[in-house]
Amino acid sequence: MLIDWGKLVAQGRAKAHGVSWSEEEVKAVSSISRDSGKPMAEVANYVRKGILTMDAFKEAQGKPDIVNPYLELPKEDLIKKAQALGVSVSPDATKEVVAQIILDGKKEQAMKAKAEVKKEEPKEPAKAPVKKLAPKPKAKPTKKK
Repeated sequence: MLIDWGKLVAQGRAKAHGVSWSEEEVKAVSSISRDSGKPMAEVANYVRKGILTMDAFKEAQGKPDIVNPYLELPKEDLIKKAQALGVSVSPDATKEVVAQIILDGKKEQAMKAKAEVKKEEPKEPAKAPVKKLAPKPKAKPTKKK
């Protein structure tokens, strides 16, 4: 019997494909899930980022950049979004991997768009540096005889 790592990861029962949770992490997933009432799959995304306590979990929920926002979408929608970005994705890919690919693709698009805007901005012609002339030496007064 083969282990379905993709399913275990999607359910929050494994850290990653082929990687089990450490004892500390599995305790964190189960206790945060129990105390917060959230499913293990949702809590696991935070624990993968190093959030191991309920206090840290509550604090992290207010910060959208901690966990990939695309993880909230169904896998079918993620695959469609990835394909729209021009990425060929197999249905065997885990939800987490596809969500990360989409996030990276969106960041790359944003950076390219930002670079294009900078290229299009008219640049002022460079001004030639103005050379300051050295002050003329003052003539010393000569004594009259």
